[in-house]
Amino acid sequence: MASRGFTLVELLVVLAVGAVLLAIAIPSYAFLVNSSRLAAMTNDLVSALHLTRSEAIKRNMRVTVCKTSTAMAETPACDTTAGWQQGWLVFVDGGTKGVVDSGDTLLWVQDRAHTAVSITSNNYGQYISYLPSGRSQGSNGLPNGTIQICVAGTRRDIIINITGRPRLDSGTC
Repeated sequence: MASRGFTLVELLVVLAVGAVLLAIAIPSYAFLVNSSRLAAMTNDLVSALHLTRSEAIKRNMRVTVCKTSTAMAETPACDTTAGWQQGWLVFVDGGTKGVVDSGDTLLWVQDRAHTAVSITSNNYGQYISYLPSGRSQGSNGLPNGTIQICVAGTRRDIIINITGRPRLDSGTC
């Protein structure tokens, strides 16, 4: 009876083919991971903006999203020195504009983004508030602006128009 198995040459050929396929697949996988990170962060921030706007209209009062470095603290607070990638808070802003006061209600707490994510803004340095009319207002008083999210050279822009509605655009970092 003949024994069945693989020869050393057959095994080496299979390993070589597998190594070539793996060498081709790894860069594509990194691109897929980075695209997924960019989409996830963009979706999280756009969802927070939509929630902020709809709650401002529903509650008929100012609702704010601000950046924070203490998202997971017992009492999270807005932080003007933090970056947007460190996290953000959505809260009913009944007291001091852009500050979580004792009477304010937290609606959403977002912890820090992945370390490879960079989020910058031109008009929304500290916070974005939505008024009862649904219009946005940045910390500098302007209603419109852009938030840029970058991951591995790919950029997604969240452009908020004068009426407070966000839309997306893409580019490179």
